Amino acid sequence: MDGLRETAYAYYEVIDDNTKQAIKDFSEQMETKKLPNKIMFKEFSAYMKAIGFAQFSSKEFFDELRASERDHLVYADIITLLYFIQSGRPFCNHCKKFIKGTYFTCVKCFEKEGDYSFNVCPSCYRTNNYNHDHKEFLDPTVMLRLKIKQELTRQSSANDIINYNKLQPRGSNTSKSSSHHAQSSPSSSNAIVVHNPQRKTVKADRALQLMQIAVGLGNLAVATSQLCTIM
Repeated sequence: MDGLRETAYAYYEVIDDNTKQAIKDFSEQMETKKLPNKIMFKEFSAYMKAIGFAQFSSKEFFDELRASERDHLVYADIITLLYFIQSGRPFCNHCKKFIKGTYFTCVKCFEKEGDYSFNVCPSCYRTNNYNHDHKEFLDPTVMLRLKIKQELTRQSSANDIINYNKLQPRGSNTSKSSSHHAQSSPSSSNAIVVHNPQRKTVKADRALQLMQIAVGLGNLAVATSQLCTIM
């Protein structure tokens, strides 16, 4: 957990003041007048459920999120929480525990459009202790590298077709056919799909809006910057 905290804090240091204020506002909505700057489990759990993130509302997760032996959360813990939400840090779909380290995700579910993904912790994956229709699982690092290689191969093939077309006489049927193929080649099914954090119907619209503003953090930003670099 300490490594994840450090990552969250590192992102926090480089975001703008408006985003920092939004995070502060979000944190304050879980505080009480009797206990300023402190967030107790009761308020935290109720708030997570109200804004549509019930998976974070358990006492077990609350205790893991606390950075020390204190009985409450502080602002620094909320920075870490928002990083978890934005980066799509999952809970194991079998044992339901929060996954602090690496995990395995279903490739086929990941590639489908939509928000659903199926993730299991290393322990459940190693012992085959889960029920799922698909058998192809990869950890996110390997999957990202695979998707990048697939995209580079696709781009290389498209460039070869374009270069071939330039050598063809104007009006050539082959040129038209190849050109049409080149334009239609980059289909959505072959596009790199970066993790899409789960979205749920929420009751507290203002809180969710603050959360969306606040998340200038996360693995999503890392993955996106890597993809932009190679394209």
